[in-house]
Amino acid sequence: MDNVVGELSELLETHYCDAEDAAEHGSRLKDLADTFLREFDLNAEARVHGALSDVNRLKILKLLGFREMCVCELTAALDMNQPNLSYHIKKLENAGLVRSEKRGKWVYYSNHDS
Repeated sequence: MDNVVGELSELLETHYCDAEDAAEHGSRLKDLADTFLREFDLNAEARVHGALSDVNRLKILKLLGFREMCVCELTAALDMNQPNLSYHIKKLENAGLVRSEKRGKWVYYSNHDS
């Protein structure tokens, strides 16, 4: 991977428009970019960024920074109804930011890294 990063950095020192052979430059740029980007799970990153793009979800994460909380606590703290809270929690869970644990009839949520 270091080799690809080095080659890509070197290639990008010349702008596409300034390359002697733009077609060759473009082809090499595409190949290197494809190889470089294959190393990342961009779909997972997009889910995380999407989950973090909502104020309500950020509020949930901030509150879960204190400790795990059950649904009833989160709905009270955020003045949010349960279906709305569930929608936001599901987005956070799908992004891998929150985990849940069912205990009896209650579900407790915590930050995934807790």
